[in-house]
Amino acid sequence: MEKIKFSKNDFNRNLFDIKNICYITCDKYWDGGYEPSAALNEKADFYRIANQFANIIKEIVSASDDKLIIGSEISEKGCLFESWKDLRNYDAYNNLYGLINKKCSYMLNLPDDSNMVDYIVENNFRYLSCIDFYLPKSKAVLQPTCHTELFIYSENYDLLIPIVENILQDYKGFYLKRYISE
Repeated sequence: MEKIKFSKNDFNRNLFDIKNICYITCDKYWDGGYEPSAALNEKADFYRIANQFANIIKEIVSASDDKLIIGSEISEKGCLFESWKDLRNYDAYNNLYGLINKKCSYMLNLPDDSNMVDYIVENNFRYLSCIDFYLPKSKAVLQPTCHTELFIYSENYDLLIPIVENILQDYKGFYLKRYISE
């Protein structure tokens, strides 16, 4: 992970205003991750799905020959971590928070920073962080959400969606959909 200079001028925040965005969802749905009382098999299922989403992100980056940038300038919420009182009780949060300075931007170089993608997906799915991935070449944002989905904001869906559709052929129970906003 490489710290980079990245300013709001380097990123088009209007991407988040796009209507009718595409997103990836799957047969299994969690809202904020698993419950504290979840059985081991439920936790295993959650992490299996989170791992598949992280792999999909990595495959999108690889297939589009792009990079990943993270930072508060890119986050739709304008912050990288949620502000729950008990955040420090979660090992996933502590592991990720220790690696990221919330005032900096970073370039993730795959496959070397593959674990960072995993950490971010886990934390976003558990509603501990709100870190979005920016693909500068594709002019797109990949946003893993606490609803076990991956929103895709793009200036050019015509280039990115065929890549995503091709990747999803290898992921049974994962679907590309269009969010219709009013």
